[in-house]
Amino acid sequence: MTRTGTPDALLNRLWGAMCVCVGVFLLLWGLSWIKANMLNEDLQNRCGALNTASFPFEKSCTHADGTVEGANSLLFNGIFFGSMAAAAACLTAAFTIEAGRRK
Repeated sequence: MTRTGTPDALLNRLWGAMCVCVGVFLLLWGLSWIKANMLNEDLQNRCGALNTASFPFEKSCTHADGTVEGANSLLFNGIFFGSMAAAAACLTAAFTIEAGRRK
């Protein structure tokens, strides 16, 4: 690979990583919507203390004995917000490299 092609390859990798991270983010957002609105649709009929969230979508119920039903897991939320942060970091790096090349 020539010297002039190296920054282009790095930029292409950053754009690719950003697309993968956005894809993971959107996939998990869709899964959380499906879980909240389809799988846990009848949760409000069985629960007195219904908790809802819109980012990411979540419907959960806290029972009298302290157990929680329908909540997103810590791993799910970590991957959700981590993929969003990684996409933002890749996008910032790609724009920074592109701005540096144009000077």
